[in-house]
Amino acid sequence: MKIIIADTSPLYVQGVELVLGKTGITVDTIVVDSFQALAHAIASESGSVMAVVDSRLAGLGELEALAELKVSEDIRLLMLTDVMDIALMRRARMLGIEGVVAKTAPLEELGEAIRVVMSGGSWRQNDPASPDHWCAQKTRLGYALCRLSNQENKVLNLVRRGMRNKQIAAHMSLTEHTVKTHMSSILRKLEVENRTQLVVALQQL
Repeated sequence: MKIIIADTSPLYVQGVELVLGKTGITVDTIVVDSFQALAHAIASESGSVMAVVDSRLAGLGELEALAELKVSEDIRLLMLTDVMDIALMRRARMLGIEGVVAKTAPLEELGEAIRVVMSGGSWRQNDPASPDHWCAQKTRLGYALCRLSNQENKVLNLVRRGMRNKQIAAHMSLTEHTVKTHMSSILRKLEVENRTQLVVALQQL
């Protein structure tokens, strides 16, 4: 496997290379400083590739653009960010990005994140969120709720009451497939990964 380090900071690139050396990860590395160069480097490789990518990389607009680089399971992505936002982490995971780690994380944590993602696993920031982060999350979720359609709100209210998809479908005279479509839209708009996280997030409001 080759590792592509995509970062505009030469100092941080050296930091990642130092982590690789300290953790005993001996692989070929490629360094790029723009999203366009990253896309080209990934497209040029025929084997397994892991990209360690700065979330503020030049030319990288939306997370969707980064996720679109994953054209096969042989491409794995670890995103580095200086803003540990819960919604950002969830969104990245929903898009298929294998891991998100803070740029301020200790070298040991970054090394472990790289090793886990390289081996086919997923890495998630486990630090407890601060009260300020939770406050921001509640505000963001509140705004996101306003984006739901009338039907989605009805489905959500029934989810709050503990109903499953089959029960919701019968209650609303819909097909179970239609309910699943509404649920997928709700999860996407509220930026949560699954039904359990949805219920937990609603309880925190």
